[in-house]
Amino acid sequence: MTDKRVDLQKLRPGDLFHAAYPGTAKVIGLTLEVTATRIRGRDITRQEILEIDRATGVSIPTDGDPCTIFSTEALPPDLHEAIIGLDRKYGSGRRLTDEETKLTLAERKALIFIDR
Repeated sequence: MTDKRVDLQKLRPGDLFHAAYPGTAKVIGLTLEVTATRIRGRDITRQEILEIDRATGVSIPTDGDPCTIFSTEALPPDLHEAIIGLDRKYGSGRRLTDEETKLTLAERKALIFIDR
């Protein structure tokens, strides 16, 4: 991990991280718990729990390929809040209405910013 955008030692619960699976699938992760050896996070869009090796930034796969953290840079506060809002929306446990599934302007702006 020599990339200056990745500092796994500074991640704390509530921080966001960006990871990728081999190929093109990207992950926006919310850090839930940090231990000396592991980072436990949640893929915000799929609401799946990720266990990540804190030394390498690579997830411990339960099924399929592992993902790798490529950035731990903080987002601007407004974009961070929009992503946290997505986590609340997708993680609510209830079925969303058609209207609720539409992305807000802030959510679109945050996702576009992350994907660049």
